[in-house]
Amino acid sequence: MTTKPKDHGGDVWGAARELGCPVEEILDFSASINPLGIPEGVLRAAREALPLSIHYPEPDAASLRRELSAFHDLSEANILPGNGSTELIHLFARVLRPRRALLVTPAFSEYRKALERSDTLIEPFPLHPADVFRFDPVALLRRLTPETDLVLLANPGNPTGTGIDPAALEAVVRGAGEGLVVAVDEAFIDFCPKRSVIERVGGNDNLYVFRSLTKFYAIPGLRAGYLAGPTAGIARLERASSPWAFSAPSLAAARACLSQADYRCLTLETIPVLRSRLAAGLTSLGATVFPSEANFLLFRLETGPAAPQIAASLRREGILVRECSNFPPLNERYLRVAVRSEADNERLLCEMKKLF
Repeated sequence: MTTKPKDHGGDVWGAARELGCPVEEILDFSASINPLGIPEGVLRAAREALPLSIHYPEPDAASLRRELSAFHDLSEANILPGNGSTELIHLFARVLRPRRALLVTPAFSEYRKALERSDTLIEPFPLHPADVFRFDPVALLRRLTPETDLVLLANPGNPTGTGIDPAALEAVVRGAGEGLVVAVDEAFIDFCPKRSVIERVGGNDNLYVFRSLTKFYAIPGLRAGYLAGPTAGIARLERASSPWAFSAPSLAAARACLSQADYRCLTLETIPVLRSRLAAGLTSLGATVFPSEANFLLFRLETGPAAPQIAASLRREGILVRECSNFPPLNERYLRVAVRSEADNERLLCEMKKLF
């Protein structure tokens, strides 16, 4: 018997309860977190900030905004920190209330949830596995209607891992026309930083970019993200945001992330090697693995059990993977796995081999 796939990965707490084991024994490939772990400087900053919890934290995360401004060479007025990029996605939809959105799919489920809560009419713009999820800006622009006032997409894509050339995104921004907003979720862009368009928000009044600090710096439990966009739009969103989005430790950790240059270099050296080896192992099992520029891989099962059965069997062994049938237009033959350490990846491959 299979169960409905969860909207998100990372259900280590539920799996630990089911299996009656400590959460540390769960091997989580369903959440795409940097396998290098929390940088020591980030961990130290969070620990040192704990005594500051006797005070209320900064209501507007002003210190983080200031450091993000310098990090990206943007005005502080172009940046809004938040309690993870998901919170900002919901704030964005709630405040801007687009009437009709063109949503590039397959896509993170929170986009649709946020837009539906704002009564937005959602029109999918699917990228297809037969085209290796290639993004065509000309085709997208043809799909716009006079009523379309938002284009929402991720770069690199989730769950595909496919990167989009910044020139293609610039073509969409230029061709969008007055009154149409282009929003790009760059939650995984730190794994392919040359793909980013965040530095372009200062010169465009219709471009918004969501960023996350939790995936690359391995701090999903601390919740830290930010949104970059035009000054008028950011001011409007800030007026509607809640105070104290960050605790003192999470704020200190977020600021410390920006100074981890060595960690960034090591990650960009390590992940492609681990990703390539994991992709080769999955291919050897008969799966079709799609090219990825992120820290995860999407693959299609060509033989053997369907993805829900694979996911359920692996879960019983304490291994979590992301079944992708609730990422339209994907179906029950698709799985996504994070790139983890060499030893963890080998264990996954070994357990999967038993299931074929």
